[in-house]
Amino acid sequence: MEIIKDITNTNKTVSNNRKIEYLVMHYVGAVSTARNNASYFKNTYRGASAHYFVDDNEVVQVVEDKDIAWHCGNDVYYCGARNSNSLSIEMCCYRMSNGNLNITADTEARAVELAKELIKKYNIPIENVVRHYDVTRKNCPAPMVSDIERWNNFKKKLEGQDVTGDTTNNYNEEYEKRVKNWQDTMNLDYNCGLAIDGSFGPACRAAALKYYLYYKIPTTKNEHVKVIQVNLNRHGANLDVDRSFGPATEKAVKDFQRKHGLTVDGYVGSKTTAELLK
Repeated sequence: MEIIKDITNTNKTVSNNRKIEYLVMHYVGAVSTARNNASYFKNTYRGASAHYFVDDNEVVQVVEDKDIAWHCGNDVYYCGARNSNSLSIEMCCYRMSNGNLNITADTEARAVELAKELIKKYNIPIENVVRHYDVTRKNCPAPMVSDIERWNNFKKKLEGQDVTGDTTNNYNEEYEKRVKNWQDTMNLDYNCGLAIDGSFGPACRAAALKYYLYYKIPTTKNEHVKVIQVNLNRHGANLDVDRSFGPATEKAVKDFQRKHGLTVDGYVGSKTTAELLK
């Protein structure tokens, strides 16, 4: 792939004899472009850097592979990656309507392509492709920390696997509206205290698991059931939206689970809810 070189003059450690064993994935943490970042790190000491910056349109290299970028230094480490034995890729961000930062599908695809080339060139084991989070527990890249499925799919793409249920493109305004509606409903029905932010993160998964739905007698009747029925219909079911989790709703859940590779048990917990809201 085409790589534009705009090498920093200051934010690096020159090295001519290092073994590259890891590839560490980051996100920039601000709205920017690859070229913006290259300019930022070019001549002024920043105390940080990365080898590559990726956006929707291009890849810019800021530190040569042979040299050390300052991207994951820390006092405490949770895996073997260090600045000295790794390469780094920073994915540029955009801001969603809820204020959270995210990575576009095009940027992610470009990062996958670059990562594949680096993995092949330096014979990096796939298990040594890690998030900044895996190295230091920093929340980076945040969209792949809050959504472990998205990170797992990223790794599958590196291996050339076909990915079903990819969450990369799910963070659009309509998706945010569905999640916000679900969050608001969970707060009303169960007093969950969820932030109405349109992001289906760990707190939402925990709430969906705690207040899971299933067919029982007497049936559960509330707004939570209504939201699930509405989303089942959006995925092709033909339910009466009656707020009651009866046998017809259970059947629709099982059909949905079967089609989406989920455990077919009729229980609407965290995984089924996450998939339904997509």
